[in-house]
Amino acid sequence: MLSINSNILIVSNMGPKPSSPFQGKFVHNQVWALAALNPGYHYMRWHSDSLLNKFLKYPVFTLDFIWRYVLSRRRFDIVHVHFFYPTIYLALLYKVLRNRRVKIVVTCHGSDIYKYQPPGRLYRWCASKVDQWIFASKALAQHFSLPAPQARVLPAGINELFRQAEPLSWQQKSIDVLYVGSLDQNKGMDRLLALLPVLRDKKVVLAGAGPWLEKLQRCAQQFPNVLVVGPKDSAALKQLYQQSRCLISLSRHEAFGLVMAEAMACYTPVIATDTDGAKEQLTHGVNGLLVSQQGDEAEVIARLTGALQQFFALSEQQYQLLQQQGRAGAEQYLLAAVVTELQHLYQSVVR
Repeated sequence: MLSINSNILIVSNMGPKPSSPFQGKFVHNQVWALAALNPGYHYMRWHSDSLLNKFLKYPVFTLDFIWRYVLSRRRFDIVHVHFFYPTIYLALLYKVLRNRRVKIVVTCHGSDIYKYQPPGRLYRWCASKVDQWIFASKALAQHFSLPAPQARVLPAGINELFRQAEPLSWQQKSIDVLYVGSLDQNKGMDRLLALLPVLRDKKVVLAGAGPWLEKLQRCAQQFPNVLVVGPKDSAALKQLYQQSRCLISLSRHEAFGLVMAEAMACYTPVIATDTDGAKEQLTHGVNGLLVSQQGDEAEVIARLTGALQQFFALSEQQYQLLQQQGRAGAEQYLLAAVVTELQHLYQSVVR
């Protein structure tokens, strides 16, 4: 394992805010799991939904970083950046001002690659300074068009709490369809609204927060079978997963999708659109159902409707098989396994 004397600083441009109180929680969980290494941890502490915050959050984020870590007596050997661009600038600032020999590790989560294609000059220059790349999925790594000689595929990891989940039968469950995640356009909330008439006879629970929250709450007033419960912590999510017959993921783009791994760890099969993250975790008909996003939205909705009908026609034996296969596949994403890999990676970077 890595020497406790190798100082590590973890930097994330994510942090909780009123509309997303658990944003960046997966990075926090990783830091907590690495506690034996006593890493430094810089995240976006000042984070809100105000216009002022939108314009000033990165300047404040940078000044806070300089005060806490560049001017600190503690010297770091590795800076691990979560979400490559523009968070990478803080690692480069540390390298220039504090320790020119520092090693830079970067974890790419999705939109830090998707939104910058083709990559601009500054993006390419920053990428050339990275010593070790980590990608949340194989497909995301394939989207990265720049040289990455030292690269690994490693998801952020799901809370160890989900390891203790117990399998419940179809009859023991009280929720038909569960959605967990951000309530926004990319996550397919417009698709969810289009599917609600199809799900009139099913109990649907939506857990999350985001710009579509009020719209979904108004819609839930028209559909008494729909319950919007807001964001939940891992313990509450575990209960929701175990009580749900399936999790639905409607994303247009998803680099990995930790909620899918969490659900499957709780023996809950997943119905998902075929994003990078879904294809990384799901094999159609083996541990869930994958739905193509080819064609226009009407075609996607039709295929999702068909997948839901197929799912609710499963026999008890078929459903149990999906549960067991999902759980077996998700165990590799539990935080303990991921952190062990991360410690070995830090060790190789220091060498």
